[in-house]
Amino acid sequence: MNEANEAHRAASALAAFQLTQLAFAALVKKGILPKAEAEEILREAIESIKAGGPGDRAAEMLAIVLERLSKFQPPPRQ
Repeated sequence: MNEANEAHRAASALAAFQLTQLAFAALVKKGILPKAEAEEILREAIESIKAGGPGDRAAEMLAIVLERLSKFQPPPRQ
């Protein structure tokens, strides 16, 4: 793979990772998705892509999102 393609893949992965974090945090913060359900979705995604190779890195990145989401405390709903 040439450098331009590799840079594009890396940038795409980083953008997807950032958007995943923001999306889950926003959904939980707004009360659209319960935190427990968001955590379960992430756990299922991690397990489904843990097949070795590039999937392991993707699973590791989703595990980071899950860890950060688990630490997040949404404000109480009124």
